[in-house]
Amino acid sequence: MAEGGDQESNDEVVGWINEIPSADVVIFYTHENEYRISKTILSYLTEGNIKYIHPEEHFTPGGREIEDIAKAISKSRKTLIILSKKRKEHLQFSLEIYLALEQGMRTNEMTVMILLIDGMTRDDVPEALPVLKHACQMELIDNLHERCMDQLCSVILQPPLSLSQRLPAGNFAVGMAWSHFAGYLRNILPALPAAIKKSDFFQDNVGRMSTCFFMLCPLSARGHNKISDADSNLEYMGHIDVPPYYKPSVYKVKIENEKGKTEEYYVCAEYPSAMLAIGHICDQALALLSPQERRLEVQRFRYKLEEIINHHNNPECNGRAKCIVFDDESKGEEGSPSHQLGRSVKEAISEGCSRPLVDSVHQSSRSSLDRSEINDVCFLYCDDGNQSPGNDNSYIFSMRRKLEEKRLRCAIARLPKDPPVEIQSRIEESRWIAVLLSRDAMRHSYMMNAWLISLLKDCIQKNKLRILVLLRDVEAEKIPDFIHWVTYIDTGKEPDYVERIEEILKGMTVSMDSQVPVGDVSFGLAWAFHVNYLRHVLPDISERIQQRMGEDDIRKMRVGTREVKLSKYLLEIVPKSCRFHRILTEIDDKIEGPYDVKSIEKHLAGTKKVIPCKLYRIQGTVCDYYFAGEIFAPVKALKAMHESMIGGLSNSQMNSQREKTATLLRSILESKATPEELQNKCKIINYDDESSYKRDLSDVIKDEIEHQGSEVHLDNYGKWLQKQKES
Repeated sequence: MAEGGDQESNDEVVGWINEIPSADVVIFYTHENEYRISKTILSYLTEGNIKYIHPEEHFTPGGREIEDIAKAISKSRKTLIILSKKRKEHLQFSLEIYLALEQGMRTNEMTVMILLIDGMTRDDVPEALPVLKHACQMELIDNLHERCMDQLCSVILQPPLSLSQRLPAGNFAVGMAWSHFAGYLRNILPALPAAIKKSDFFQDNVGRMSTCFFMLCPLSARGHNKISDADSNLEYMGHIDVPPYYKPSVYKVKIENEKGKTEEYYVCAEYPSAMLAIGHICDQALALLSPQERRLEVQRFRYKLEEIINHHNNPECNGRAKCIVFDDESKGEEGSPSHQLGRSVKEAISEGCSRPLVDSVHQSSRSSLDRSEINDVCFLYCDDGNQSPGNDNSYIFSMRRKLEEKRLRCAIARLPKDPPVEIQSRIEESRWIAVLLSRDAMRHSYMMNAWLISLLKDCIQKNKLRILVLLRDVEAEKIPDFIHWVTYIDTGKEPDYVERIEEILKGMTVSMDSQVPVGDVSFGLAWAFHVNYLRHVLPDISERIQQRMGEDDIRKMRVGTREVKLSKYLLEIVPKSCRFHRILTEIDDKIEGPYDVKSIEKHLAGTKKVIPCKLYRIQGTVCDYYFAGEIFAPVKALKAMHESMIGGLSNSQMNSQREKTATLLRSILESKATPEELQNKCKIINYDDESSYKRDLSDVIKDEIEHQGSEVHLDNYGKWLQKQKES
């Protein structure tokens, strides 16, 4: 590990980096292919007057290669990455690919290009990198070498496409998978196996029902309100109750065995409602997806959802659900839900699909740790002898004490006080390294960056991300470019930061490719929320609220002649922090309630859905305010993607996607895509719950209701209420 004081790169390094903005492309490839690429590709680019820079030519032993890669990509017009089949694993996590994609996310330009050589094809690009599927990918075919190289030169010289052009519907399957997990599966899967075992369906059909939850994913992205509506070999039998209001459906499936005899099995199954939104979008959102793209998005949805469910960071869900992708547009039994469910439930019963409960899984994962990793975390920070109150040293020791009270093993490494050999030893003995970036650390940025680069190199080699960045009294912009995509915690802005650190440390380290940026998920989140929720809750919401306002418990709360003001909209509150609260009284104690409004109950996506609605009250100075409201549900998915360490969504990307999702939903609500019976019934309200001068949510809502200027609505409500009294 190299040591040294604060200093800039030498003049030679600065020189080649300064040349990058005037170059046409920055090129990365592995050393194994250097001779072949130099003779057959780079020479052709030179003949075509393409100015390129290959950063690795300028790297010096002991230099800061990772830092220079980040600088090169941030300054480049385009990035070309050459991959061969011999180095296919390079694609699983390539820092160059990641930084180029992340740069595109920030600039809204698809600047990364992939040149596939020596027999590597587009099919070799893994589904784990869905955004990369939309990048410019070219295959270099030997007997068409000149034509392929002409095409490559042409693409390099073309202006970059915006991501909105390249991804007209966004990379929404990934966002939908996270939405379905965070808003539904994470709530039901831990309790579902036990609930199934207690049910009469399971007790009366021992050996013919699995505790696994099956999700049908037809490539058409379309389904029925009940799965049995599409298949006579399926019969709806009822549902399993999972508190507080989830009711996954149970079906009886009839299949023929090898002897031609009919067998009956029972399955807990449904279509994932988020996945069916893909079909609705294809039908209604101006046909933004072709049939081929629609089928690809279904596959991506399945891939990402199963990855999330079975990830070791979600042990309470591991193995408890299975996605079944099938071509429902094909002829024959392979396209029927009963065939797919029958085959899958037989396999699940024979394999014992359900997994141990979370405690035993967690214990197992902990016992499987590398024996050399004797600490859960090593805190790496700067201790330069600063004795001021609340210095970094006392701050870290306080955090260490809190975590050790939670039975987490902590080590400490201090720069520059501790010898490099000791620091390296403590790092190697720890599963996680929590790096504190503070004002003290900024005074020794070169030293801290050198250690960060060393840590990142180790992570890339082992494909294990184990770095956690902690910010203290500094802005996120201070995180070095080469590592700013790593999950960070702002300890000054997140009051529950110790709990977040504890949660991360108790999980396992994650693979590097889990951090690949997911792209724009706002399109999918906004449309899924519109299709799967608002279209069902909004049509008669005014009538249901008015009915609730006329019930005795609400009417008795009216004091004397105090005026009552009722919001004419369902208020969707979008918190800046993306923190989700089930009820609004958890945010502001001036908000009273909730008072349950009559729920919507209907069969959707193959299962019975209960869609609740809640009414709240705020006592003002001269009048009382009533409104139906809730936290905007898509923020739950965004927060889960950010906090999970496996979502590939940085804090800045989470904030950007929150804004885009809310803005897009407003546009959808105002467009022709929203049926007339849903018009003017929902209002999106941004709420800053992070700043030190934040307003109370109750004051924001009172101002909103006052601003609505709904005299006609209130007058109609007054007349309606008078009729209720007279009757």
